[in-house]
Amino acid sequence: MEHPLTPEMPQGLLAQLRQSRLVRNLLTAVSGTAGAQLINLALIPVIMRIYGPEAFGVVGTFLSLTIILIPACALTWSMAIVLPLRHSDAQGLARLALWVALAVSLLVTAVLLLWGPALARQWNLELLTPYLLLLPVVMFSSALLEVLQQWLYRHGRYALTARAATCHALVYNGMRSVGGWFQNSATMLVVTTALYYVVHSLMLLIGMALGKRPAPEAAAPRKTLRELASEYRDFPLFRAPQQLINALSVHMPTLVLASLFGALPAGYFALCLQVLAMPSNFIGKAVGSVYYPRITEAIHAREAVTGLLLRGVGAMAAVGSLAFGAIVVAGPWLFSLAFGQAWVEAGEYARWLALSELAYFVALPCQVAIPALRLQGLFLGFEVLATVLRISAVAFGALWIGNALAVVIAICVVNIVIYLAMLVIVVLKANAWHATQPSLAQEA
Repeated sequence: MEHPLTPEMPQGLLAQLRQSRLVRNLLTAVSGTAGAQLINLALIPVIMRIYGPEAFGVVGTFLSLTIILIPACALTWSMAIVLPLRHSDAQGLARLALWVALAVSLLVTAVLLLWGPALARQWNLELLTPYLLLLPVVMFSSALLEVLQQWLYRHGRYALTARAATCHALVYNGMRSVGGWFQNSATMLVVTTALYYVVHSLMLLIGMALGKRPAPEAAAPRKTLRELASEYRDFPLFRAPQQLINALSVHMPTLVLASLFGALPAGYFALCLQVLAMPSNFIGKAVGSVYYPRITEAIHAREAVTGLLLRGVGAMAAVGSLAFGAIVVAGPWLFSLAFGQAWVEAGEYARWLALSELAYFVALPCQVAIPALRLQGLFLGFEVLATVLRISAVAFGALWIGNALAVVIAICVVNIVIYLAMLVIVVLKANAWHATQPSLAQEA
């Protein structure tokens, strides 16, 4: 009898990997994201030297506010597009998400026209007053982008999303760079940044118009938007508040730093978030776009998903340790070398944020499994607790110690605990879910 550990085993494993649809999709998504991130990496030092820390503090504060508002726009119904078995239901969810996003964006526009400047003064964020009416544009375009991406993920069109990501990075960063040569002001940076989701959506729409259309589905009774809203109501009831609370707690430090310590510390923090998010955008989003449909398929087939999650976590830990380790060791030197001496203090922020981002990076496969496992209700409560911890950390650093770096350190320590706890909970819940499922053969 042949021993299982034979020299032929690595070749067999490589053949299996080459034939694996999951691996092929993952490599396609990662390769496309690689092009986008290489463009970002090449141009962000240019952009930082053109605009400077204070202008980036304004745009970082603007972005933090938009990211907090985005989950409320389509009430996360767009994330359900991958889940239905029938494409007609997915189309209905796409229409539902866009109608809701349009209604919410118009409501926000009305509120800002009536009370926007007063609200900015009340929260000591007058630096955002000239840009408030850009917020609804960002909200609706982000919802449109999410709908388009989820529709393409559902149909496995990772090559199109990869090409669009590369084209988007080139056009978007080109706009910011060229615009800065004409006027290197916070206004130019905010306006071009507000077009981020618009440009990306246009890239996807052009690709969809030029590409092949999906095969038509056999005729079946269509569910109304009301029926779909009811069937997938756990997304607005649980997922949307969870994402809203998460975005508020994660991006609150930027708003606090801008309000209490000025645009300069906010600029340092915003740059660190953008730079350290690159590995997550490079690999993490690609992993999420492939893992979410794959885990959904496994759940439909009642397969074990714990192994999928653990393999993803292990791979992310190996890659993330290399990506973030260099920042922890030599953050200030690397930031001054890449962005100029004006950004050396941001390197101190980056050392701590790299540890926090590593924990987030490792937990990404588990995070994308939450809606597929229908754990939104549980994680709504989890996000409430996480938000309390983050607010406490920011208050400790800002009010008790009264130092901007202390705010960064406190929030990073709390984030590490939160992300690792989320990882453990999802793995345990996935294992418990599979243990309760009868196999399809047993049902037959």
